[in-house]
Amino acid sequence: MHEEKELTGEESLKLISRMINEARGYFYESGLGALVYGFAAVICCILSYFSETGKINFPFHPFYLMAPVFVLQGFIQYREEKKKKAKTFTDEAIDYVWTGFFIAILAAMCAGFAGIHYVQISFVIILAGLASFLTGTLSKMRYLVVCSFVCWAAGIFSFFLQNPNIYLVLAFVAALIWIVPGFILNAYFKKQQHGR
Repeated sequence: MHEEKELTGEESLKLISRMINEARGYFYESGLGALVYGFAAVICCILSYFSETGKINFPFHPFYLMAPVFVLQGFIQYREEKKKKAKTFTDEAIDYVWTGFFIAILAAMCAGFAGIHYVQISFVIILAGLASFLTGTLSKMRYLVVCSFVCWAAGIFSFFLQNPNIYLVLAFVAALIWIVPGFILNAYFKKQQHGR
């Protein structure tokens, strides 16, 4: 029979603090990480579209520019984590959702090695819809739940659009699930900060 571990006084206080903050709907998110990632993704999509249609000559695939963006986004996330009064269960769940999303994206990139280059973008769009849906339901942000259905529709449409135009669909999805929520979160964050 499994015995439950006794919590120390400090662990009990941390658990109570997390539960109180969860109940109050405490949320510390400036939206900066979403904005950085969203704008970078849109720029890379547009550059990829121009590169593959021959309008510009790019020395490497534009999405390689996302590597330093991941580092910058990681730094922003680290700074915001340090400023949080408490990490709620919802915070943790959303972190796991997006960690899983980025790991799944890396797996989907293998489609490029299999010679099905554009199909991987369709999978990225569908995975973005799933991450958006889970984040929206966990954070009770209805906008993201609605966006997830738009993403899934865009993903289905993209299967029939296996050409450079698919990058424009991906740019639309990136703006929808990162840039717009980034501005929403930033406005909410500023309102919270002024209210203190």
